[in-house]
Amino acid sequence: IEDLWVMNAFLRDLRTLTGLPASKKHEPLWLEEYPFDLQLLTASRIYRESRRQYVELGGVFVPRVSSTMRSLSAQDLFADVIDYTPSFTEFEWFRDHHREVSDPDDEIAALARFSEISVFHEQNHRVIWRLLPHVPSEARDVGRYLNFAESLVVMLDLALGDELGAKVSATAERLKVIYRTGRESKWKKQGKRVYRQYLLAIQCATYFVLEMINPEDVLAAVDFVFPGQKTMNKEAVARSLDINELFTRVTNPEWQKRNWKTVEGKLASLHSKSALDALHLPEDPLDLDEEEFITTQKVLEAFGL
Repeated sequence: IEDLWVMNAFLRDLRTLTGLPASKKHEPLWLEEYPFDLQLLTASRIYRESRRQYVELGGVFVPRVSSTMRSLSAQDLFADVIDYTPSFTEFEWFRDHHREVSDPDDEIAALARFSEISVFHEQNHRVIWRLLPHVPSEARDVGRYLNFAESLVVMLDLALGDELGAKVSATAERLKVIYRTGRESKWKKQGKRVYRQYLLAIQCATYFVLEMINPEDVLAAVDFVFPGQKTMNKEAVARSLDINELFTRVTNPEWQKRNWKTVEGKLASLHSKSALDALHLPEDPLDLDEEEFITTQKVLEAFGL
């Protein structure tokens, strides 16, 4: 019974996303065979803008079978090449022929194993490297810089979820084409200025989580940086705390410890023609000020948020 429930839930998700409009006018940006790509390009301006910017900086995509583990460990986060598993037809086939499959659960697991990397998230990393100032040169400064960049990417994940809406984004998250579910946010309904302030609070809270501030203290920290908006901050912090704790406490700091020097070299090369000064984030996260959030505003402007 449980296996049947899992399969039926998976089929409902497939039907929801494949049933979305897919406009041919967005085909110039379309990654053929990337799951549900044309549907998401049609549904979301942010999704389209991210793709457009990545392509304009010279980024390329390679349709190549890529397991989750290989994607996370072998792909170069600083190279403008992103592998994706060309599996959309396989999803469609399973939707229509699941009754012919001897072990549907095994098929679902196989689809997931090779289709769990969000291209939207990955391409945003490459876009944001170009929007950030120079990388600093010391290990801990590089770590803070990387956490700031990650918080910007997470902020965009959440903005995409909000634009898609609660139902579609939850479905897309379960099928791993995006990483974060959206909400029917009252802040978004109040206009661009208010929603931008909400996204700033989300990014700030996410940065604090990545800097390993005690989760119980994150709300007070965000209230300190953005006073006078307690209700907004409370919702922003709740969403930021949804990030995977294993990633924030183990994977992320360990990866930075091993790779910071390589990262510094690659980003220094990437920014070699930039006239901007290095982004030195304060040792105490509570000392974040307008200078840091000018960078965030630049990213929001670039994505039309």
